[in-house]
Amino acid sequence: MHGTVRSWDDESGWGVLVSPEVPGEVWAHFSAVRTPDPDAFASLDPGEAVLFTWEEAEQDGYSYRALRVQQPGDPGTGWDEDEDEDDEEADVDALSDVRIEFDSDS
Repeated sequence: MHGTVRSWDDESGWGVLVSPEVPGEVWAHFSAVRTPDPDAFASLDPGEAVLFTWEEAEQDGYSYRALRVQQPGDPGTGWDEDEDEDDEEADVDALSDVRIEFDSDS
């Protein structure tokens, strides 16, 4: 999903994203921000364009929470922009394909 950083507070480590494709503002925590260097300080700038995935979840008064955020075209984050649209469905499919069988010969 393409969006924009509405606000960001480095000291508190979170901010708000907006997109015309989401019916409200999306809460984003610094831990969801992907950077090319995993040890780098994760920060966003108000007005900055971002790609993100989100879920419906109550968080600090917001109805939506970002799961993953990155700058478009940012290399080394392991996230292809083209996979963004089907990403949530792929995660659900992977979880629903788990099968556990127990051996009852004990």
